[in-house]
Amino acid sequence: MINCEFCAEFQTDGPARFRSLYKNVAAHRIVARSARFVAVPTIGQMFEGSFLILPIEHVETCAIQTEDARAEMLSLTDEMITHCSAFGKPIVFEHGATSAEGGGCGIYHAHLHVVPIPTATAAAELFPEATEEVVDLAAAWRTLHGSPHYLLLGDGKSMRIRNLSTNPGVFPSQFFRRRLSEFFSLKTSWDWRSYPAVEQSMLRVLKRRATHAG
Repeated sequence: MINCEFCAEFQTDGPARFRSLYKNVAAHRIVARSARFVAVPTIGQMFEGSFLILPIEHVETCAIQTEDARAEMLSLTDEMITHCSAFGKPIVFEHGATSAEGGGCGIYHAHLHVVPIPTATAAAELFPEATEEVVDLAAAWRTLHGSPHYLLLGDGKSMRIRNLSTNPGVFPSQFFRRRLSEFFSLKTSWDWRSYPAVEQSMLRVLKRRATHAG
């Protein structure tokens, strides 16, 4: 999909933010992959060792995928949660939205965040606005399947969710990044677009890539 930032980066040689910023540093940022998914370090490393898990093909949300695809994504997510534990206490979150709905972060290509936070923190503290708790990430996606707009956060084993198509509320772009920045009183910005051209934390993560890339 030509106008998608992630499609431009992973399916074509078109203009993409990472390629533009890091063209003299690294050819790509893939640290792990499966048949249909890749794991990449996040541009805007609020917490060093933060990653995104995303499908290579254009799909707008994680929950909309087939059960088979979600199972494959879960396997790669589990691998990256284990990897992230070297940096902190991993949590996962997604602000899923379709382009028709118009919510989310502005890139309507499914992406799940895996973020190592400094201290073990209950999901209820980070996401008190959730309306339901489910047993794991697989259950969260099953529950939200078909929803054009939703939020989910947890440690992968226990997840808190809110279906924004039935319980809208006010949840701006990069909602969870804003929340983490406030909760941990970070000096760095929540807005990934405001980070410097080359992040030193990104470079450190990329140096570890050879050990994990398939």
